[in-house]
Amino acid sequence: MKRLRGIRLLGLAALLVAAMAAAACEAGEPARSTGAYQIDIFQEMHYTQDFKSQEPPRFLPPEGSVPVTGGKVALPEGNDAIDALPNPTVRNDANLNLAARLYNVNCASCHGLSGGGDGYVGLRFAEYGAVQPPAFTDDRVADLAAGRAYASITNGFGFMPPFGNLLSDEERWVLVHLLFISDAERAALLGDPANQPTGGG
Repeated sequence: MKRLRGIRLLGLAALLVAAMAAAACEAGEPARSTGAYQIDIFQEMHYTQDFKSQEPPRFLPPEGSVPVTGGKVALPEGNDAIDALPNPTVRNDANLNLAARLYNVNCASCHGLSGGGDGYVGLRFAEYGAVQPPAFTDDRVADLAAGRAYASITNGFGFMPPFGNLLSDEERWVLVHLLFISDAERAALLGDPANQPTGGG
């Protein structure tokens, strides 16, 4: 019993010493990891000086260099200019199948398995009184210009999240083709096992 009490006292004393040492350090000193906590007893490994010493040197970019944006195209100002954007991708079998695969992974949960606006997430919107995603046959979608559809995918619209940082420009333009094909062709593409998330192709 005395031995157990001694071990507890020793552990308590060690914690007290560590707390005092950490509290005495200024933020940015080696004994403190980030300075985010008042008492930082258990440092995260990647903040320690031992870990940092193994990192390669970091060089600053050359003076006057321009940051790389990943080649994203900025949308023009104004709805008329956006509506006038031409789709730079070709509507062919390869791109339509790519669009179907992208749709099934990113869009079907809200817009439905065949673009009917009846995906399981979309139906939850309706249950909670929010606007349900439109069907592709809805006038809100059918009357969209290709550029406006691309802008909606890029920046989001209503409850739809923006996909500008999730999908490439080409992938977003390819998705637009799904709006301008017949319902039967769209349903066949989206239902094709090769275009399912677990399908081959």
